Amino acid sequence: MDSGMLHYLQIYRGLREQKNEDGTVAVTVGKLSELLFCTPRNVKFVLRRLEEKGWIRWTPGRGRGNGSTLAFLRPIGEVLEMKVDALLESGRMNEALDLIADAQVDETLKRKLWKRVNVYLGLRSEPEESSTRDVLQMIRGQRLENMDPAFAYTVFEVYVLGQLFDTLVDYDTASESFLPKLAHRWESSPDRTRWTFYLRKGVRFHDGRLLTSRDVQSTLHRLRRKNSPAIKLFGDVEDAETFGDYVVTFRLSRPNAFFLHLAGCLYLAVLPADEKEGLPIGSGPFRIGKLEKSKLTLNAFDGYFGYRPLIDRVDVWFLPGIEQESRTYHLSDQDDVEDSKELSKPGMGCRYLIFNFRVAGIHHHPEFRHAIRLLYDRQAIIKELGGNLLEPAAGFLPSRSKSSVIPPGSLEEAAACLRRSGYAGQKLQIVFMDRKQERSEAEWLKKRASGIGLELELCPQEISLGRTEADPGELALAAEMLEDDWELELLNFFLNEGTYINRKLDDERLATLHALFDGFMGKEKEGRAEVFEQAQFLLEQENWLLYGTHINHRGYFNRNLYGLRMDALGFPNLSRLWVKSANAGEKD
Repeated sequence: MDSGMLHYLQIYRGLREQKNEDGTVAVTVGKLSELLFCTPRNVKFVLRRLEEKGWIRWTPGRGRGNGSTLAFLRPIGEVLEMKVDALLESGRMNEALDLIADAQVDETLKRKLWKRVNVYLGLRSEPEESSTRDVLQMIRGQRLENMDPAFAYTVFEVYVLGQLFDTLVDYDTASESFLPKLAHRWESSPDRTRWTFYLRKGVRFHDGRLLTSRDVQSTLHRLRRKNSPAIKLFGDVEDAETFGDYVVTFRLSRPNAFFLHLAGCLYLAVLPADEKEGLPIGSGPFRIGKLEKSKLTLNAFDGYFGYRPLIDRVDVWFLPGIEQESRTYHLSDQDDVEDSKELSKPGMGCRYLIFNFRVAGIHHHPEFRHAIRLLYDRQAIIKELGGNLLEPAAGFLPSRSKSSVIPPGSLEEAAACLRRSGYAGQKLQIVFMDRKQERSEAEWLKKRASGIGLELELCPQEISLGRTEADPGELALAAEMLEDDWELELLNFFLNEGTYINRKLDDERLATLHALFDGFMGKEKEGRAEVFEQAQFLLEQENWLLYGTHINHRGYFNRNLYGLRMDALGFPNLSRLWVKSANAGEKD
């Protein structure tokens, strides 16, 4: 890569604040020596090279009192684009991403630079001997924190782990029933206290080992040994018994009509009984090829018992701090974003605001929480912020929201509630993940709060708060997104020790909430729906959690990418994707 680009950017970054309207700046050789980290002699060599390129005009000072001047002749945007291109072509992706993230330029130019990265990253084919490999690439703004199904937390973790591991059964959204996966058949005792699964033969883990009933049994024991935050979901399970290599029976302490949901959940995704150190080993359609701080590579598993993925490899680049409102999986070297496919899907679940009852404060007063409910106006936030915010939420399920009357919030009434609560001007912290959507909502709420005399302090976090030992702040903005098996997902939200509601509510409130779910798994679907309704109503009535908005998942995809289907979390099903050649079907 031409060092002139680096030198130009170093000088520009150091002097841009001092630049005059005509593009010139007064500067000494000594100052340039500091900026370039080189001797004055080398500075003169660098200046001569940049002048020869026509990038600068250097006018050395003549005589006492006449300072030197430097004029920038090349637009900074052009130089940044050239350097980004050079870094990408030489395979130095991390440096290119860091350069864009650190560039002190306007948003228009920064979006243009990101577009160049997207073009480079796009869907491409790589030659390998006599065949080609189709590679899908994407950028994520947050690194993976965990690769263990027992501790799955963020939506992207769940998505990736779902590509690596398999479960006994699979939930089918269309029919609201369960389909065979690792188990080809299952049955329960008449009283539903014993569930038996018959495993497929010949299923192999990524390292070649055969999957047997012992691995299923070990996976259950592992959840308990690891003290998974989801262990309450399996509280009725006494043990798993094996009968030969391909039959496993779960013995339960009481009737459980819900057990197939558990058999299909990621927490019970089957791992090898003799688990080894190193990269996670599963039996899913993709295996891990590389796992680094800045990059994850998934390779199609040729030995997969189901349909081998048609995409050969997926590269995920992690760049904390990147701002992307929509996910992109789309651009090839010939594609432009305007020509890509857009897919959208309303998400299950909602964004919400929750109070932290594990810290003392004014938020324990009902009038104060009601004031925040009025401030957190669901119609107003959609109108003023827009983006992926779809519609006001009156619960986690859109169906509950559609059948509910959601009144607008009155700032005058909020101010009156605030006075009645005894609020005395103290500052309260509002915690949120440091991402564009969350930050804009927090800033919006802070501005509305200041209008009625409430002072909120914004506390962005870089990691998932559900993993901290003690959550800070009196309030937190969050989201709960539900997968296709929404019953399992909603139950997990209420019972999993790692979720916000179990970390923010105090013991007394949690006991009240959890009591609603006693015997839940023994009920039929209608009875379970009634429990969910009671739990959502309790949160709403007491203002322990304030429902916000449902969101719309949007993604942009390469126009030659087929088999597209978004899952409930807004991600494409990688196993179904395939590439249609741009020239397919054309005649010579």
